[in-house]
Amino acid sequence: MSKEIDKLNEEIQKELDLDKRKKALFEKDLTLREHKTGIDLDTLLKNTVDIEQSKNINFGRLTPEEIERLVRENDEYMEAAKFAMRFINSEFKSIVPYFRKNLILVLADTGHGKSTAVASIAFETITHKNPATGKTGRVLVLTNEEAAEDFYNRISCHIKGWNYTKHDLFTEEQRQTFREFIPILAKDGRLTVIGNTYQGSSGHTRTPEGIENIFNNLIRDGEKYDAVILDYYQNVNESKVDVRLDEWKCQAKLAAVLDKFKNQYGAPIVVLAQVNKLRDDEDTTPYSVRIKGRKIICDKATFICELIPERQLLRSKWIIHKSRFTGTVGQCIYTGYDRGKFVPYSVEFQKNVAKMVNRNLENDKAQELGVPGLHLVENEEKDE
Repeated sequence: MSKEIDKLNEEIQKELDLDKRKKALFEKDLTLREHKTGIDLDTLLKNTVDIEQSKNINFGRLTPEEIERLVRENDEYMEAAKFAMRFINSEFKSIVPYFRKNLILVLADTGHGKSTAVASIAFETITHKNPATGKTGRVLVLTNEEAAEDFYNRISCHIKGWNYTKHDLFTEEQRQTFREFIPILAKDGRLTVIGNTYQGSSGHTRTPEGIENIFNNLIRDGEKYDAVILDYYQNVNESKVDVRLDEWKCQAKLAAVLDKFKNQYGAPIVVLAQVNKLRDDEDTTPYSVRIKGRKIICDKATFICELIPERQLLRSKWIIHKSRFTGTVGQCIYTGYDRGKFVPYSVEFQKNVAKMVNRNLENDKAQELGVPGLHLVENEEKDE
């Protein structure tokens, strides 16, 4: 009899535990639904207010205040264009609108140089004066791909002329350089790198709300960077306020945030994004189709270029896909590649590459003939 009673008690306890779990799950689900309803209600109320306000607007002519605002903003934009900063190097002058009110989209396939591009853009900015201010540039990097310390190390390698590869082979002296350079680069916000987790909280660079909050705080605190770089677009794929939001909707929300702040914040915004490479030379698939994730970012960007490495020639090709103001669509810019850094594709650089290629060809031939003592010239670096 005691065994039967014990079994009955066990079954009753299981039922009680199940009821508790069901109740807890119901409460959690209710909390989620209330939160979602609250978001929808806030949006509805805001839209209702906007609609009611629009009913009283006279669309027959611009008000004097609106005309004055347009003139002022036009003057500010033209003045900014006059003092555009250097984007990577002087070869991009008058081609990339590297100044305020521009959203610059840099596309590249995986391993084609996005990290090098971010480092090169930042390095160029923090080592030159902004013509508009006469002060050395400050850069804010929002990363959801690379660790913040890796980014500082890349810039340190740019300064020292080192390749940031084969981390296990760095000497203690080089590692000491990294330790010393991080506080120097970060001092006074010269180069600030913010990851998804920062000062004890998360969601800063992987959510559209986090990025919106960063820009709102920059404006609130009067923090003036000369450029803001986001690395990269597709990794903004979750929401802090609506956990059920899929990545496509998150990217659409991000595109709206970036479009808003490119006009409000006084610096260009550069966004790195992944794109599927062309299959061959005859592939004509448009870049807007090849971009991974939501395509809406292409509509918001004022300038779009695609980075394609040509490793055998130690150069990279930058194809201009969209340029709202500079009239350079279809043009190509070439940069050399030297020790993890984009450099001017000068005649001297091309001659050095030609010598290197010839030397490698001679080495290949020698190895085929079995001639000992020759080694290939290593000059490649795969980069994310």
